[in-house]
Amino acid sequence: MMTRRQILLALLPPLFFGTGFTIAKPAVTHFPPLFLILICYASIALLLSLTHRERLRTPWPSIILIAAFAVTIQGALLFWGLRSPDMPATAANLILQIQIPFAVLLDWLLMKERPDGRKMLGTALAILGVALVIGLPETPPGLVPTMMIIVSAACWSLGQVLVRKLGRDNGVGVLKGNAIGSVPQLALATLLFEQGQWQAVVTATWLEWAMLGFVAVVGFYFAYVSWFTLLKQCRLDEASPFLLLMPVVGIVTAAIVLGESVSAAQLVGGAVILFGLAIVSGLGLPKWRPA
Repeated sequence: MMTRRQILLALLPPLFFGTGFTIAKPAVTHFPPLFLILICYASIALLLSLTHRERLRTPWPSIILIAAFAVTIQGALLFWGLRSPDMPATAANLILQIQIPFAVLLDWLLMKERPDGRKMLGTALAILGVALVIGLPETPPGLVPTMMIIVSAACWSLGQVLVRKLGRDNGVGVLKGNAIGSVPQLALATLLFEQGQWQAVVTATWLEWAMLGFVAVVGFYFAYVSWFTLLKQCRLDEASPFLLLMPVVGIVTAAIVLGESVSAAQLVGGAVILFGLAIVSGLGLPKWRPA
């Protein structure tokens, strides 16, 4: 069962991911997706190389493998899908939540940590809450960007399991390894598959640079430091359901920053998500004992 401190820590990643994801939609419309991710992770790699001097304990082959799934492939597919004009941000948020059952399943298969009934029930309730929060889009999203986001979610989930299985560093160390390992991959990928990088740089306004900076600092740095720290303390099937708060945070951020309205169904869905997460974490509940 998670401690109260771990529960508070688990609330930070969806807060940072959710706000960063909301701002990423307009940012990735201007900057090519792989190029945007490259700027973010190159900045993080430089910062942590200067401030986090500890030698990485995770072997370099493991770092490269983790970075490939958790950063390069996942990020490319996610932002390409999000950039598509027939993929609304709300629909992308809903589709992305498939990463939670992916993560629980892969953790079970690779780490041999079978989830108990309490966690499965809480996760199911939280997913129901996500459906209420997002609602069904009036126009179905495009098939190709939908598949991109689904495969992205699977790659991200595999990357997180590999962090737990192969990683030997703390939360900041894991992020440093991911950043350093992904920069060459992202640089090669953006050169091969994208164009218009320099034009995006010279035509970007201060607002577009501010959005990119927010995505880098909040959506990547703060989000992954807190997330990887959590993964070192908790099982993936305990930590990952908290990410279902991302759509709630995203909608609240959109309402405050973009002036979008919040529906009653979204408020009810947020309450259902919180109830499901309370079950997952065991907060205020007796210890689960199977019959």
